[in-house]
Formats: sequence, C-alpha cells, structure tokens
Amino acid sequence: MIKFQINAIGKLKKSPVLELISSYRCRIKNSLVICEFELKKSAGLPTENLKLREAELLMSNVPAKSFVFSMDERGELLNSHQFADLLQQKVQQCYSSFVFIIGGAAGLDKSIHDRSDQILALGKMTLPHMLARLVLVEQIYRAECIINHHPYDK
Repeated sequence: MIKFQINAIGKLKKSPVLELISSYRCRIKNSLVICEFELKKSAGLPTENLKLREAELLMSNVPAKSFVFSMDERGELLNSHQFADLLQQKVQQCYSSFVFIIGGAAGLDKSIHDRSDQILALGKMTLPHMLARLVLVEQIYRAECIINHHPYDK
C-alpha cells in the first residue's frame, strides 16, 4: 500500500474546496491512502520565528523512510505525466510513503527545504493552502490514473 501524507498549515473549513478534496479522495483506489494533517497556524511571531515554529510542526509527524516533497512556487515544475513517472520511479526504489509539506502564509523555513528530498511547484503563482491541497490531491489521483492507464487523464 502506498501512503500519501499532506502536512499543511491551516485548517479547511466546510466549503466547496473541502467537498472537492473529499471527492478525489473517494476516487482513489484501495492501494493508495491519503492522510491529511492540518496544523494550527502560529500567530504573533516575527516572520522568521513563525516559519521556524511552523517547520517544527510540519516535520513533527513525518514517518521515517518517507520521501518528502516541499511544495514551493520556486520548486521544480512537472507536468502530470512527469509527476506520475516520478512517483512510480520512487515506488520502484522501495518508497511506500510520501509526505507533501505545504507551508503557511509566510512560506517554508529553510530547514524544510534542507530536509526535503525534492521541492515541487504546483505553478509559478502562490496558492492559498486550501487550493494547493486541492490541486495536490487531484494530481495524486491523476497520477494513479496515468500509472494504471485509466481514461481520466485523457
């Protein structure tokens, strides 16, 4: 079983975005699991202290031997097929756990980038965490479809 974990600052409130995320999660086959950890925003700290505190929270529950992606608009841009190929390649290298880190409004601390195995961008524009999570869950679903030759990607 392949496990995907999304660690994100901020909680999703009941909204159409949450419904869409749930919809994609329901479509994913039994061989994949997506867990989401919503971490409370820190407030009232200077930006660097805030980023450091959020980094501690984001990394606090990363399973050992996971492949860690940090999501950052300055990261590598992949199309859907390249993303699917990357995941398939990492599974062939015996990774069965993937963690995606989505920071808060201040961005990610350097320590997250240093710990990450790869830095990915969902696009060049900055996205609010709820949209980033939606796009990420949809791309995980799309990658599964590509790998399994499902027509969703057509």
